[in-house]
Amino acid sequence: IELPDYRYFKGIYLFPDEHIEPSIFTNIRFTGDFNCPNLTTIGDNAFRNSNFTGVFNCPNLQAVDYAAFYLSKFTGDFKCPNLTTIGGYAFEYSVFNGVFNCPNLQTVGNYAFRYSVFNGVFNCPNLTTVDYYAFKNSQFNGVFNCPNLTSVGNDAFENSKFTGDFNCPNLQTVGISAFRNSVFDGAFECPNLQTVGNYAFRYSVFNGEFNCPNLQAVDYNAFLNSKFTGVFNCPNLTSVGYYAFRYSQFNGVFNCPNLTTVGYGAFENSNFSGSLSLPACTAVGNNAFRNSTFDTITIGANATLGTSCIGAHSTEFINDYAANSKKAGTYVWDEGSGHWIYQT
Repeated sequence: IELPDYRYFKGIYLFPDEHIEPSIFTNIRFTGDFNCPNLTTIGDNAFRNSNFTGVFNCPNLQAVDYAAFYLSKFTGDFKCPNLTTIGGYAFEYSVFNGVFNCPNLQTVGNYAFRYSVFNGVFNCPNLTTVDYYAFKNSQFNGVFNCPNLTSVGNDAFENSKFTGDFNCPNLQTVGISAFRNSVFDGAFECPNLQTVGNYAFRYSVFNGEFNCPNLQAVDYNAFLNSKFTGVFNCPNLTSVGYYAFRYSQFNGVFNCPNLTTVGYGAFENSNFSGSLSLPACTAVGNNAFRNSTFDTITIGANATLGTSCIGAHSTEFINDYAANSKKAGTYVWDEGSGHWIYQT
């Protein structure tokens, strides 16, 4: 490609090259479609700080190297159906106003889309792994479609915002601080999510339903200071680590019927009220529900109960539970007698 001495291109471009050299199109504006049917690789910083007002169509592009589109803007669709690998910092600080369509993308490198904005659909149905910091501080205003995503690395989506639904039916593992301080305005649908790492959703907000029916274990501080406006549906959750939901807020239904172990301070200062149903629970740690005010509690048999385990009237509950031979069942607080009455 022989470049003229100015950096403004207008029209439709057909480039026969298979590789674009590093830094060759830095600070260039393209006002027409960018069509490179033979292009397979893009070098480091190749389109740094460039502007594409038309469709970016590279049907055979397979790899985008380090910082290739750093600080770039795409007004039209980004169509690269055979792109499989995106290097570190490749699209950092970029803006996509059209559809981001990379159906064969499998791996996203470190910092690849940090501080990026997606105003259209993010369509990567074969994306399986997202490395650390890959989408940190990013914003998704359209649908996030990654049905085969299985693993999210540490800090991968930290400080991100999802306006549409987050639907990842095959996601199984969420790393440390993966979604820390993120906002989900739509539903969080991850039916096969099993493990949530430390601080994974700390300071996050869920305005839609949190639906993870196969989630089994939540590590310490995983949802510290988080807010759940919709239903929290985790019917197979069995273990909650210490401080896992400390200072969190649940405004919708809390559905965890198979929870067996609640760690130290797990829901401290979450300020639950009304009924607490933990029919399978056999261990509630110290301060687990501190500062909550329950009037009805359903619990399993022979549970180990720590100090201030249920918040208000914890001492009375421990004594009355023991007086009833630690039977499984439902206990109702009676203000007049100052006791928890076992429901036969």
